Amino acid sequence: MTDKTLRILIADELDEQVVQIERTLNHLGYFRVVPVASLDELMTMVQSAFEPFDLLIANTDMAVRSGVDLPRFCKASPQVRHALLYEAQKADLPEPADPSQINAGVSVAQLPDSEVLKKFMAIVESPQAPMENKVRVIGEQTPGRKGRGQVAGLRPL
Repeated sequence: MTDKTLRILIADELDEQVVQIERTLNHLGYFRVVPVASLDELMTMVQSAFEPFDLLIANTDMAVRSGVDLPRFCKASPQVRHALLYEAQKADLPEPADPSQINAGVSVAQLPDSEVLKKFMAIVESPQAPMENKVRVIGEQTPGRKGRGQVAGLRPL
């Protein structure tokens, strides 16, 4: 059964990704969702929260560019009970021979889909939810990032 009182924070610089995640959560029955579009907004919301967020869903790329270790921040913060982190990057595409053939930007992302969110929400809602593995990362290993192993679906950090 969906706990409609859960407080969820979504952090991503790309509006379309935030909307996609929020719609999926709404479809699953979660409506107490706060979207933020920058690392500064994320930090402000977490640090000034009167009560902890039950779940943070965030794109780690914006934190990496700022030199912030988001998994470590989430583990250390009492204001984040659980975190689901993912990586998303803009794709570098070669210039087309005919520029009129491209009419939109392209991004490649490992967003949490409906199935991943449903499984993770079951963990968050469980009375036995393990706090020692409260941060999980989804997506593929990104070249050039040290300390990240291959992620198959969903794994604790």
